Parts: sequence; structure tokens; C-alpha cells
Amino acid sequence: MQSIVERVRKHLSTLGITLQFEANPPATQAGVDEAQERLQLSLPASYVSFVTQFADGFDLAWTSPKDKVFGTFTMEPIASSVEGLLGMRDWRLYSDEAARQYGFPHTDDPELALRTNARMHQWLPLVRIANGDFLSIDLNEDRFGQAIFDKHDWLDGGSGDNGSPLADDWPAFFEAWSRVCFVQPNSYYWPNLLKETGVEWNSPEFLNRFRLG
Repeated sequence: MQSIVERVRKHLSTLGITLQFEANPPATQAGVDEAQERLQLSLPASYVSFVTQFADGFDLAWTSPKDKVFGTFTMEPIASSVEGLLGMRDWRLYSDEAARQYGFPHTDDPELALRTNARMHQWLPLVRIANGDFLSIDLNEDRFGQAIFDKHDWLDGGSGDNGSPLADDWPAFFEAWSRVCFVQPNSYYWPNLLKETGVEWNSPEFLNRFRLG
């Protein structure tokens, strides 16, 4: 992963852009065990490898005033992600009983929304986006370890579904986004880029000048 960061740094340098990157020390196995104990869930091997061999959270940023774009990627430490999930279970997500009482009247398919709400209790948030969305990993058995997009206002309209796939796992998402130097989409709105199979990385939302060869 460090070599990926350095590749991005080198490309940005050729464009006269400085990459700022600060990484926390890798997580310990004890920290991973504590996280799993608190969640009462297993963590995917790909994610565990990422945080124990690379960094337990990091802050990456760059800006290009010339292009009026910027790149930013702030990943939470494992302990913060655990706190985030446990906190959301308390205030953001409905219990099964409360969810059925609410009924998700603003969605096209309230029954689908009920199932979505139940699934969200096992989504681990790794990146918080300013508008309240999250980039997360799915800890449900059928999509275990998949990197997903968690849209904060999913229940205010639409099908009743949420959790669009970003990549098969977290390292794969990190590597894929690095190929466009972690630049933010022109619209700053990830749902514009999400297809059934993941992110449309060839979209013109990502400027060609930031694509790695």
C-alpha cells in the first residue's frame, strides 16, 4: 500500500502538486481482537491485513487550484470505526420493531427498506463524507468484506435499497481509487458513479490528467 501512495505522490509531483499524507502506526492484533469482541462480529482478513500491515487510519490530501479539484481520503482508525458502528446502532438505525412501526413510507419498496435497515447494523464505517454519507465495509455473511457506499438519506426516497458496491474488498477499493490519484468526483457526489458492479472509474467525473498510466 505504501508503494501505491508513493506512485500517486510521484505522479502529482510531475503536475506541480504536493501530496500530504499522514498515517497512523499499524494496528495490533490485540486491537483487532478487541474490535471484534466489541462488535461481536468477525472482521474480513483483507481489512485486517490493511490495518495491521499498512496503517490504522490515515489522512491524505492534495489540491490543484489550477484544475479547481482536490483529492482527499481520510480513513478512520479501527477503534473509531467500531465506535461509529455501535453509535449508529443506537441513534441512526431502527431496531427491527421500530423499523416495522416506521414503515419507511417515503421509499418505493418498504419491505426492501426493512431488509436494508437490518443489514446496515453490520456495516463498518471507514470514511465519513462531509454530507453524512459513508464508505464502509459490509460485515454481513453474504457480502462479507465488500466495500460499499452508505447513502445517508437512502430512506427519504428511492427504492429502499442502500449499500451500493464500491469494490470486492477494502484494499481493492484503495488501489482502484489510487489510479485517479484519489481525486474527488467533479460533482462531489459518489452516487453519480455507482453501477451494479462498482465505481465507474472511467467516468469523466475523474479528470484524465490525474489518471495513472
